[in-house]
Amino acid sequence: MKYANNTEHELPCDLKVNGVFIKNIPFGEFKKNWHVPRPEATEYTPETVGWAKYWNARVMVDLNAGNNTVELTATSEKGGPHIDNIAVSTAIREPPAPVIHVKDHGAVGDGSTDNTEAIANAIAACPSGGSVVFDEGIYMTGSVTLKADVTLWVSENAVIRAVKDNDKIQTYPEGSFQGEYITRYFLFGNEVDNLTITGGGTIDLNTTERIPGRANTRRPAILGWANSKNVRVTNVDLIQGDFWAFVPQKSDHVIIDGINLFNINKDGITPIDCHDISITNSVISSGDDAMCPKSYDPSKGIDKLVVKNLTINYTKWKGFKYGGSTKGDFTNSIIEDVAMVHTHSGLALYAMSGCNVTNIKFNRIKMNNVQTPFFIVRDAAASTDTPGMRDIHISNFEVRNVYGQEGSSIQGTERDGEVYPIRNIYLTNVSVKDFKGGLKTVPGTPQEFPGRYPETTVFGNFPAWGYFIRHAENVVFHHVTHSVAPADARQDVVLEDVVSFEEVK
Repeated sequence: MKYANNTEHELPCDLKVNGVFIKNIPFGEFKKNWHVPRPEATEYTPETVGWAKYWNARVMVDLNAGNNTVELTATSEKGGPHIDNIAVSTAIREPPAPVIHVKDHGAVGDGSTDNTEAIANAIAACPSGGSVVFDEGIYMTGSVTLKADVTLWVSENAVIRAVKDNDKIQTYPEGSFQGEYITRYFLFGNEVDNLTITGGGTIDLNTTERIPGRANTRRPAILGWANSKNVRVTNVDLIQGDFWAFVPQKSDHVIIDGINLFNINKDGITPIDCHDISITNSVISSGDDAMCPKSYDPSKGIDKLVVKNLTINYTKWKGFKYGGSTKGDFTNSIIEDVAMVHTHSGLALYAMSGCNVTNIKFNRIKMNNVQTPFFIVRDAAASTDTPGMRDIHISNFEVRNVYGQEGSSIQGTERDGEVYPIRNIYLTNVSVKDFKGGLKTVPGTPQEFPGRYPETTVFGNFPAWGYFIRHAENVVFHHVTHSVAPADARQDVVLEDVVSFEEVK
């Protein structure tokens, strides 16, 4: 159940399923990260922004085949929380046997004892197919090295928390990429096929302050793995990260479901060079890009990424950034049922470094308070004959309160007389109310994409308050509506070097 609670107390409710009492759910207050909205926000204040921050409350319950009745009844005079949606996931109810309890190997969940060695011993003692169980308690530890064919069961009231000792956070060479961009992890595994992390508890890197600056090899991720198959992360919270929070790499058949991710520093979920990866029924709060698939391996890329029922809470930068690093291709993916509140670019879609971005579908997405809804760019690194960026479907979008004046971008690139177009871009049932206007004069044609890291700032304000479309072939707008406030000197749509633009109202 995704809920919002902007109070300073719990808003408990009784849960009944098919008339049977299951449990009382506390529905606690949201973890406070940035209390004050950006000054550009047009709808939120420090008093109201918390009602746009959601969290998952998870309950294990047996359901009947067919229809079920779910009842929530507030049990305090303060009432209940805001409920956004109730999703049903398939999860294991108890840890698979044989079960190895970390306490039986000397671990103490008292919030102060260093359990690094005890946890390592418990994992080493767990046979293939078994479970390493963290019972209720707070287990302080250095890095935890994961293992194949094991379930890491973090119980509902259990916390795995990093010790405040950088020397206890390990460097994992297998987890590095792009010149050792990240080498340190709190939890990490290499070649950990058939790994499951679940149980309802919390994994806490214990970084409670915002850390300025860019990446360095000392800043760890909360959780990651590499070169693995059949990995599942469900029903856990990942909190208080230092840098990129959650980094699956070079892995196939990955399921991420029902997680809460709270990271006041840098990115949320960053799949790198993964195939057949599903991310569902989850919540991300991040200090940088919330959802950020990347590729650093030209032979791998991202294929068959499925994202459904994702809520992005008030991230400081991009809501969904697809392709910030694009060495390999991005193909055959669908992203739908996403809600994001107060981001920079809502949807940033890039094709850089000669990669192909093809057959990507975005459906049923809502944005509120975004600097620009769409920023779609292809660079000039590949041949004009390659697919480049094509077959992009954007449908059933509702956007409110655009706070930047740039306008949105859909464009290829021209370099040295050669055009590198984007092709077959379809917008269907897309509504924006309102783009931000106010310009008294129309800006000139912006420069071609210069090839450096793609941000809207490299272009300035576009000559359209809605959509600036350049170096494109076959762009179709079907039931695309938009408004602007205040009035603006620019047109809503401006085309430059566009072959076949169709607009159906």
